Order: sequence, then structure tokens, then C-alpha cells
Amino acid sequence: MLTVSVLPGEFPDPGLVSQWRELLYDSVFATPFQTPAWTKSWWWHFGGKRKPYWLTVNEGDDLVGLYPLYKTASPWRTLRPIGTGQSDYLHPLARKGYQQSVFAALVSHFADIRDIDLIDLQQLRDGVSPALGENEPDLQAKCLVLDLPNSYDEYLAGLSKSLRFDCRRLSKEPFTSSQARIVDVEPTNTTGAIGSFFELHSRRWRSKWQPGAFATKRLRAFHTEVVASLAQDDHLRMSVLESEGVPAGVIYAMQVADSRFFYQCGFDPALKALSPGTLLVADSISKAIAEGCTKFDFMRGDEPYKRRWNPQHSFQNLRYILPLNSGLGTVGRAFNHAGSKIEEKVRARLEGRGLFG
Repeated sequence: MLTVSVLPGEFPDPGLVSQWRELLYDSVFATPFQTPAWTKSWWWHFGGKRKPYWLTVNEGDDLVGLYPLYKTASPWRTLRPIGTGQSDYLHPLARKGYQQSVFAALVSHFADIRDIDLIDLQQLRDGVSPALGENEPDLQAKCLVLDLPNSYDEYLAGLSKSLRFDCRRLSKEPFTSSQARIVDVEPTNTTGAIGSFFELHSRRWRSKWQPGAFATKRLRAFHTEVVASLAQDDHLRMSVLESEGVPAGVIYAMQVADSRFFYQCGFDPALKALSPGTLLVADSISKAIAEGCTKFDFMRGDEPYKRRWNPQHSFQNLRYILPLNSGLGTVGRAFNHAGSKIEEKVRARLEGRGLFG
């Protein structure tokens, strides 16, 4: 029998964090957004006046599920996952073979909550969390996932001729003469690397008269901290493409267990002829295969450039907005549902305008 408990305090004690790390590697659907590093950094930078609501699911003394949530007080009392906004996946973390039963135990717990008007569960990947009764979800995103073969050469053989040609530029000039190279970021140099990433990402989007995704100081502070923490826990897979000693592109990727996750890429639009974005993704896929990864997850966004890499799977991220027994809950659901529809329209306009090279 599974039991659900609410933890006291803002963050679990070291003993539970140790169990949490073990749970990450015993889960089929673990992602960087369920790691202690990402969750703690998000809470530090975005928690504000919110109240934490940590849920653990145990079978006897064994931790089999974890769901970090938070409460807001107005305009309606709402329960949401920690990580909303910046995280691509926010399903509960569960041990292999327990995903459905953990989610069922959590839903049963939600039904007994009395001081909440609305439960807003975001970025739940289809197939990971079961449908919640008759509640119709909102579509938040599509996520493309690539199955990795045993060798990089085998993977390249399945690509289009043009993309295969671009990928093989890594073994030609200017890389053979070291005028260009791709350098993996070490844990001691994450601050410099993320600074280059911010600058190149901003430069790329400014060329299109748009602010980009990392325009605010708080977002930059969050990512500066989280990449350092992810690196210490061996989850960061960030690389810098240098041209004549100057950063031309940076890939922000992460890894949990046997899956590589592509978060973002920034490059200098003036060096687009070098195809820095394409080469960084190719290098990341090659290294993921070498490390024994079986999945390369492009995460949120169904952009055309991602389709070029021949991902075999297209998953949906769903949002369930569940009003509890109050008039405020019903009003809150209608308000948030309208916001989801606006978000969906904006996303549809942005996807397809991939800025990549």
C-alpha cells in the first residue's frame, strides 16, 4: 500500500535528498527538471511568497514517488508544481514500475485537500501520467525525442544527405587545424560558459528584433546558479564552439541516466556560415551515444530544425486544471484555461520560425 505525506520545511533534509537522487536513477521518466539541483535553484529564485507543498509517496519505508509543489493564496488558492515556466517536464518522479500507482495515490490525496480552490498540474507528458477522470487537458507543448542507435555512424546514415554533410564538417577544416573546436564545459567554468551563452543567444534574437528567452536578470541569475549545481551533480552537458579562440556558439544540454536533454542553443549570427547550432547538436548527439545514452530529447517545441534530426517520437505535454469544491476554483479554471489557449496560439506562431544554423 502506498502512503502520501506532506513534508515540512522549504526543502527536504539531506537524507531524503540522497533517496531522491537514487529515485532519479530508478525512474524511467526522470528528467533534469526533477533533479535536486534544478528544483532547489528554481525555488530559491522564483519561490517568493509561495508556500512549499512537498509530497512523498512511500511503500513502507521505501521512497517510490516525489512531487514538489507549491501553494499560492490569491486570487484563488492554487497548487502547482515547483518549476513552472522554466521547466519542460513537471510530472511526478516515480520509481520504475510505480508511475501509474504513484500518480493515482497523489490524485487521491488531492481529493482530500480542503484549503485549495484549484489544482494546476502543468507539463505532464502523455503516457507518463494517466488521464484525470473526465477532465479535459490543455495542450501545452509537443516534445520530439530521438532513439539513439549503438554508433554515431549508424545514426548519420539515416540522416538526409545535406544534414549528413553538415555533421561531417566536424572532421574537416577548420576543425582539423584547430582554428575551430568544440570544448566541453568543466564544472569550474560554468559561469564563463553560461555568460557566453547569454550573449550569443541574445545576439541571435536581437538580429530578429526579439528579446529572446533569457532577457531578465532573474532568469539569468537562475540559470547561472543551476548550471553550476547541475555540473557538480554530473547532469550538465554544455559545450562551447570556438572559432579562432572566440565563442561562436554554446549548447545548453543536460543528462539524466541514459537520456540527453537539449534545452537551448545560442550562436553568433555573423558566423552562421559555420553552422554552429547544427554542429553543436551533432557533437552532443555523438557524445550522448558514446556515453551510452539511448534517448536524445529535444523537449518543448515542434520546430522544423528539430525534425531534421529524424526524431521518432512526438509526445504531448498536457496541463490539467482541476477546480475543487468552490466557486473560486471554477472561476480560476476558466481564467487559466483562457490563458492556456492564448499560450497555444503564441506557441503556434513562434514554432516554425526556428532560428538555427
